Amino acid sequence: MVDILEVTHEGILKKFEFLKGDLIVGKAGIKGVNSEERLPQDQHVPEAHILHNLVRGFYKPAGKPYILSYQATESNKNYGKQIIWSDESETEFLHIEMAPPDKENDPSKKSDIVAARYNLNHNIPIGILHKIKKGHNRILGLGIITSERDDGVFIVEPYSFKDNSLHPLEQLKRLIKNEELNTSFVSEVVQRRGQAVFKKKLLEDSAECAICGMDEPSLLIASHIKPWKCSSNFERLDKFNGLLLCPNHDKLFDQGLITFTDDGKVIISNLLTPKTKNTLGLTEYLCIYLDEAHKKYLSWHRENCFKVKQ
Repeated sequence: MVDILEVTHEGILKKFEFLKGDLIVGKAGIKGVNSEERLPQDQHVPEAHILHNLVRGFYKPAGKPYILSYQATESNKNYGKQIIWSDESETEFLHIEMAPPDKENDPSKKSDIVAARYNLNHNIPIGILHKIKKGHNRILGLGIITSERDDGVFIVEPYSFKDNSLHPLEQLKRLIKNEELNTSFVSEVVQRRGQAVFKKKLLEDSAECAICGMDEPSLLIASHIKPWKCSSNFERLDKFNGLLLCPNHDKLFDQGLITFTDDGKVIISNLLTPKTKNTLGLTEYLCIYLDEAHKKYLSWHRENCFKVKQ
């Protein structure tokens, strides 16, 4: 990466990590007073500089092939919720759904996407700003683009520039995956924390069972369509890989005794007795709301989880 990034830009990234957690009010602490008076040289950056131009989400320095920083603006007028937090303090993120410009006539859209892919292909970190409100930006440190979704959204995960590694939580998951650390306790901690974040995301869209309408939050279960153990890190926290269900319907779905068509119609296993179906309110007329993004996960569930008596 040192061979690709010039010294000034590498220094800016190190400054992002140093300032992690700081709230910057006004533009002067991010881009200087004006184009003639930028941020001055400091212990990290050897010359006048800016952290972000505050013009758009992606900041791509002129003449460079990469993105240097990203401002996550979670306004509904722009891209809506982008940051998936690790807890309610909103100081550490699990990942960010970094959306490129969505206007077809945006002259910089193509170059932004090409630059983001350059970061992805060359493992170049980016500085992250969270715009809390107008004129108020919190530095979230560094992130690194780990994948690009089919809908063009880039997934950014925490990154530590100091030891050239991913965030400790991500390191744990990768250690477990690579069997460098075969500890069931650590794996369970990671899964529980992920499940809590996953349920929070589902509750933001609905607060009741998708099938029966039960609306007691403490009893609702964030049920994975494609199970946690079979999912990638991204799929584990993708809200479209989940249904909010009551305990009874979660059990049925988890054990493959019910599933759904792409248009939301219930499919009931012939392993269930008429009395069980009646008791649980299962009829062929049941239908739930689905988004287009649910379909690939439900296809997996029908093929791999759903059970029938031959």
